[in-house]
Amino acid sequence: MSETLEFHTSKPSYDPETKIWRGETKELTLNPDDSIASVVLKKLLERPEYIGQVGYQSGKELTNLEIAKRSVQVAKHFEKFRMQQCDIIGLCAGNTDYIAPLVFGALAAGLTISTLDPSFDKAGIKHVYSLTKPRLMFCDGELYERVRQALDECDLSATKVYTMSNHIEGVPSIMEFFEDYEDVNPAEFRVPPMKEGVHQTAFIVCTSGTTGLPKGVCISHSTFISNQFAVAGFKDARMLCFSTLYWVSGLFTLIQGTIGGAKRIISSKPFSVEDFFDIVPRYKVNITMGPPSQIALAVSSDKIASSDLSSLTGCMIGGSAVSYSLAEKFRKYAKNAFCFTGYGSSETGGISGGICSPDNSLGSLVPNVEIKIIDDDGNALGPNESGELCIRTALPWAGYYGNPTATKETYDSDGWIHLGDVGYFNDEGKLFMVDRKCDIRKYNNFHFAPSDIEKVIGELPQVADVCVVGIPHSIHGFLPAACVIKRDNAEIDEPEIYQHVVQRMQDFERLRGGVYFVDELPQTASGKIIRRKVTEMCERLWNERNGNN
Repeated sequence: MSETLEFHTSKPSYDPETKIWRGETKELTLNPDDSIASVVLKKLLERPEYIGQVGYQSGKELTNLEIAKRSVQVAKHFEKFRMQQCDIIGLCAGNTDYIAPLVFGALAAGLTISTLDPSFDKAGIKHVYSLTKPRLMFCDGELYERVRQALDECDLSATKVYTMSNHIEGVPSIMEFFEDYEDVNPAEFRVPPMKEGVHQTAFIVCTSGTTGLPKGVCISHSTFISNQFAVAGFKDARMLCFSTLYWVSGLFTLIQGTIGGAKRIISSKPFSVEDFFDIVPRYKVNITMGPPSQIALAVSSDKIASSDLSSLTGCMIGGSAVSYSLAEKFRKYAKNAFCFTGYGSSETGGISGGICSPDNSLGSLVPNVEIKIIDDDGNALGPNESGELCIRTALPWAGYYGNPTATKETYDSDGWIHLGDVGYFNDEGKLFMVDRKCDIRKYNNFHFAPSDIEKVIGELPQVADVCVVGIPHSIHGFLPAACVIKRDNAEIDEPEIYQHVVQRMQDFERLRGGVYFVDELPQTASGKIIRRKVTEMCERLWNERNGNN
């Protein structure tokens, strides 16, 4: 492995006439028409005896050959179901031993995988899978009843559910996929050509919408294939990422880590500082990937001073804003590590990146990416002028699953993807983020839409008006908080409102930032609530309540 991780970015070029910034133009090293599975299998068989995966909880090690063989067994077993390319399967599971073979085998069969995090409750599972309607479903044993009920309640009773771990007697399991084809030779297996080429969807990951069902972001095979030059230094690296495959970081680690020749250390449980401080020295982890909240939790732990983090050379941090001060606090204990910040989206893949710097920039553009910055009227802006970021990539985006209207609103006829982020480039070509154009925030890297929470609180007859915001938090990102105006003579208290949200919404949408009763909400002259000022109010009240200065 190289001594340090390298982001292949450089100062972008800028065209003063079109006002477009462009990353370096680089020829793709892999064929974008290839399936992820064909590339993965080829890479695995180049070093068959190399241990490509280690399970932290199970202690199970899989060589590249074992991963390749089990992937082919899965692909061939799918043939029994007479599934066609682009048919959808669902996956709601932790990072257990056979997730990699399932994913690579499904992709080898040309299937599309609709992913979800195990933390979602029944209502959340119903929302997602009523949208993507998987023909087969895979989940951990402890989730089986929840998943089965959710599928039944959204008219998917015919969808067969398999367990990935903690198997249940009488319930099908992933182990059935390995019972046949015991003598299969992965070197002789050929992944069929993708019928939709660069447009073919590999994964559907759901993003929170402001109303109704979440949108399903289609991520193509070509998106992962075209990002091979974004990062170097994976060969023989020991990589750790706690993210499930609901997150792009989890998908990136699985796919790019395998193609790049890394040894992936997987954990079937969510991030905890105890596990982090045990895994890193035990397996001499070189590279970690995750949101800034994990670094903040590590830094705030009294165990960090006695933990051996000397093996770390690269910490890839993304998903939320990364402060330079947080990165530097971590580097006091991980002295050999460089902290990298990256900016990207499910729709586009990686956009920019670089080593965390005192100016808190998002680094420089990755190759083959263009950005223009526009004002509210669609006019292009120049350096040091803030506006909405529009991104254009070398390959087409597959859009939002089953939602051509939302796709058209985001993806214009010239190939620009409008993501709602507000930012600017400085004179040196560094990208800076100012804010979100919309009001969506993240708690523990899960999106929450304030308008969705407002609608639920507004169901209460005692509530006259409500505004939900996110209070900035160093570990969790943002804490949902509500300012509420009661109806005249109405009686309601904070616990009632909090519990109403608990009963109606997901865990990450709970009002951990508090409920505050006010007589009025700050408004513009036209009567629109000024959410920024409400945030300031809630932040001040939160600090007073918690004794912060």
